[in-house]
Amino acid sequence: MTVTTLAGVGETVRHVGERVEERLRVVLGDDHDRYAPLATAAPDVVEATRTAALSGGKRLRPALAFLGFVGAGGAADDPRVIDLGVALELLHTACLVHDDVMDDSPTRRGLPTTHVRFEDAHRRSGYAGEPRRFGEGVAVAVGDFAFFSSMGLLVGAPAAAQREFFQMAKDVCVGQYLDLLAAAAPADGAPDPEVIAGYKTARYTVEGPLRLGAALAGRLADLGDALTGYGRPVGLAYQLRDDLIGALGDPAVTGKPAGDDLRQGKRTLLLTLARRHLPPDDPAARALLDRVDTGRLREAEVPAVRRLLRDLAIHDHVAGACAALAAEAVEAIAKADLGPAVRRHLIQFAGHVADVSAIDALPGRPAGTEGAP
Repeated sequence: MTVTTLAGVGETVRHVGERVEERLRVVLGDDHDRYAPLATAAPDVVEATRTAALSGGKRLRPALAFLGFVGAGGAADDPRVIDLGVALELLHTACLVHDDVMDDSPTRRGLPTTHVRFEDAHRRSGYAGEPRRFGEGVAVAVGDFAFFSSMGLLVGAPAAAQREFFQMAKDVCVGQYLDLLAAAAPADGAPDPEVIAGYKTARYTVEGPLRLGAALAGRLADLGDALTGYGRPVGLAYQLRDDLIGALGDPAVTGKPAGDDLRQGKRTLLLTLARRHLPPDDPAARALLDRVDTGRLREAEVPAVRRLLRDLAIHDHVAGACAALAAEAVEAIAKADLGPAVRRHLIQFAGHVADVSAIDALPGRPAGTEGAP
């Protein structure tokens, strides 16, 4: 899913991603020129940020911020909303680069992750010290650079927009910590996966960008509750959808190794949903999911978990849960003063996120289940 294929969005929204990318290239180009005279390697951090930010991605957050802004009465050609979109993309880049270190992910969008790339460069160059620590250290610096760059783009934004942005960023950090804790702590003391998804994903993927757009237009006070009521359930549906792709997706399509969340012992919304549908007389299946929860799943067992999820018809259960979340979201904005065009776009987007039948990266689904509720 990209900005150009978001279901039902207007022609202007389809160009938001392009405008954000153009501005992003200018911002990082200026940074490269600033640091190039210092030392030959000085722009490496900038170039790594550029690679991470421009190697793909949905540009979803800028599009939603734009809808929040225009829905709140902002002008579609206001350059401030493009700078806000770039700030969101740089924040997202920072989170992804750091997340890849925490998850020890080897690839992102089909390319080596930042820490892996610099680890390999250290090894090839024969530098002193440990390659892994060097790679991870550079990735921390790259993520920090992306975040600080995002802050710079908010200069001049209304105070309400700045407060919303930084609160959202802090919420993501707390969500990330809870995600790490959930993978490490005993199951009976682990944080609720829905709380994690609410802070780590829903907050800055859907709810936050919409609220930021409204704040930039000066209307967060009267639209904030409705946008939160929409953004949280759609964000949870988005996370469920992402969990489904992560567990069962084809790496050739997703750009990430299949089953990474299973290997890492992440207690995702998907696994919570799967547990609700486990047969009570199948202790072996329950034990298999328990090994995922405790991080003790062996590599050879990953295919077995994927088969179990398919046997449980998890795709159809996700479809039902996402449809219910989308309905909740639509109800939340039914009477909001957003204008008919923006409301229609948001309703269509909620339906798009809920339509998991559109996911074509799930090998092995039983025939005839497409679009099942």
